[in-house]
Amino acid sequence: MTTPQVVSGMNLHAAGYTRQSYGRVNGSEASPASQRAANYARYELFVKEASHQGREAVWCGHYEDVGISAYSGTERPDFERLLRDCRMGRINVVIVYNISRLSRLEPRDAIPIINELLSLGVTIVSTTEGTFRPGDTMDLIHLIFRLDAAHQESKNKSTAVRDAATLARSLGGYVGGKAPYGRKFRQETRTSQGGKPVVVQLLDVEAAQADVIRRVWKTIKEHKGRVTVGTQGTKEVPGSIGAICRELNTEGVATLGSARGKKTAGSAWHPKTLIRVLRHPHLAGFDADPVYDANGRVTGHRVRRDSEGKPVRAWERILEESEWFELQEWLDSRPVRKFENRATALLTSMGVLECACGSSKSANNSARPSYFCNRPQGKPTDPNKSGDHSGRSYITRNGLDDYVVRRIFALIGAAEWDDEARNILARVSEHYAEKNETAETAQERQTLIQERADATRALEQLYDDADLYRGDEVGRERWKRDIATQQARVKAADIRMEALGRTGTLTLPIEEWTASDDPEWSGDPLGRGTWWARATLDERREFVALFCKKITVRKALPTEKSRGSKAEAVIEPRVTIEWA
Repeated sequence: MTTPQVVSGMNLHAAGYTRQSYGRVNGSEASPASQRAANYARYELFVKEASHQGREAVWCGHYEDVGISAYSGTERPDFERLLRDCRMGRINVVIVYNISRLSRLEPRDAIPIINELLSLGVTIVSTTEGTFRPGDTMDLIHLIFRLDAAHQESKNKSTAVRDAATLARSLGGYVGGKAPYGRKFRQETRTSQGGKPVVVQLLDVEAAQADVIRRVWKTIKEHKGRVTVGTQGTKEVPGSIGAICRELNTEGVATLGSARGKKTAGSAWHPKTLIRVLRHPHLAGFDADPVYDANGRVTGHRVRRDSEGKPVRAWERILEESEWFELQEWLDSRPVRKFENRATALLTSMGVLECACGSSKSANNSARPSYFCNRPQGKPTDPNKSGDHSGRSYITRNGLDDYVVRRIFALIGAAEWDDEARNILARVSEHYAEKNETAETAQERQTLIQERADATRALEQLYDDADLYRGDEVGRERWKRDIATQQARVKAADIRMEALGRTGTLTLPIEEWTASDDPEWSGDPLGRGTWWARATLDERREFVALFCKKITVRKALPTEKSRGSKAEAVIEPRVTIEWA
């Protein structure tokens, strides 16, 4: 989405916001696709309404958070970006499918955000519940009722789900969500203490998947500590997690995701995936509780124990208990590789570097440091997918770092004569200004936006009350003066906000970035005595992230592969940079 411009005059700058708690794709009316369609259809009505009023309606795009609950209070990145753009005066109409898309928090927690939007002159539109205008007391009351209803709905649902899960577990049912790998659900009706029938989910063995687990454990036991030499003279560990994943992918053995999920239909075996499967206590027939991290994600499972501290046996075993415990000891004893290079590689840990096949890239710390594709080994290629490849894809770290940074400095230099480079630099400048503007500037901008919003509301009220002034010439003249006064307030705020924006675009420290203290390196922005040479790793990463939205690297063609320590690596044809 391009950054919307500051709202001018009486124009409507509308944006849609969509949210779904779970990252699923279905035909429900609340799915992201349906929400987007409904939001844009409502915007098209705004276009017609605005044209009748002599105003212009501008569509600023969709902001979307999928897989994030509005009840949990977890930060929603695109919602925060929407709020920021409203505060910057870029959006004055927010369209949602229903108010619950904005918030399911308690009204006392949600109202400050809603009240801030209304005070900024932002109109909130629900495609199913109507329009909530700034300055309208009845609209605000109605909006508070809708927020409370959304919160109570989520609260009641959460309580009902929790109570149902407690009851199901007390009756011996499984309440851990989807059936884990190696299992399938079987429903059974049991009777509660009150004599009511309750349908619970039980875990039965899924024969084909259970055979895969047993085969994996058998391979590990047979090859413990064994190292072989491959066809190309490389060392291989056939009983390692990586080697087993490669074998499963080569044979096309389905993962849990590829067997059950639409979004994960093309998933493959990855070491983390296999370890997660082998760690689950259900393999030994034990009941277990999920372990969550600070963000609410399941990171593992803890064996449930009875009053004597013994594991609670709930399901038919896939592995013997003694073998499962032996497997856990083997997993614990595996050598852990310390990827210190990840803390020193420039382009990792920023979320901008990826392979053309869609996988992320990591860095190694070999004699010739490189970035490599994290594509699961053994995964078959898809001929219909652009950029897909077999095997690993490597590119030299030093070569790629140097190429990317020099491209950035070349862009800065080209801004003097190239329109595209100048436009990119303008967007970078705007983003840099937002991140680094002083508290005083931010406060002045906020005050101006609120001043402008108040003047806009006054204008709208004057237009609505026009008939009241038409009784005589004095009334008509007063109406004209009042209109001119409020229009002048809007114009003055627009001029000052534009000036703040222009000032912000001049804050890029280009001279500092391109200067050199060493005359011998004055023409090289990466040479001795330059800002780049003095910058810390964090400063260098911030610099790259400011300019680069995505850096994509494709696998080298046979003719592009470098051989030998003195061979020059091919970089440029393989790299695509998507600018900020």
